[in-house]
Amino acid sequence: MAAELTELELAIEKLVTVFLSHAGQEGRKGALTPSEFRALVRLQLPNLMKDVPSLEEKMQELDVNKDGELKFSEYWRLMGELAKAIRREKAEKK
Repeated sequence: MAAELTELELAIEKLVTVFLSHAGQEGRKGALTPSEFRALVRLQLPNLMKDVPSLEEKMQELDVNKDGELKFSEYWRLMGELAKAIRREKAEKK
């Protein structure tokens, strides 16, 4: 029997699973198209991304290679940004 995943390992697995469940439905497998990105944000990040004025602009900012899609590494940048924002918010409340 495999070892049970820790809380942090489960969180990382979930980040990957959510990406893979949205990526490749329309475009290339392993990348998010603009509409897949919008759907992911709408379904999975409605609270953390509610103040983003334009999802199109946010996607363009994240799309480092400017190919019109978000690969996992580009999606991961967003997860890092959101984690930093949560950390700052929690630090301010101390």
